[in-house]
Amino acid sequence: MKLEEYKEGMNRVMDDSEFLYGMLTKDVYAQGVVLGRKYKLLRIAYAIFMLGLILSSISFLISVSI
Repeated sequence: MKLEEYKEGMNRVMDDSEFLYGMLTKDVYAQGVVLGRKYKLLRIAYAIFMLGLILSSISFLISVSI
């Protein structure tokens, strides 16, 4: 899409406030869905990291005590 086409499209969106708020609502919802998925994956990654840290600490303590 060329810059001029983008500007014309954005001007049409800005002129129609009902359409604008509808688009903003959809955008905020979509961002929430994406962030929810990312935070779920981040939570899983932190859980795996903590499990690995705990297991490596335990194995280190066992190897030092032997």
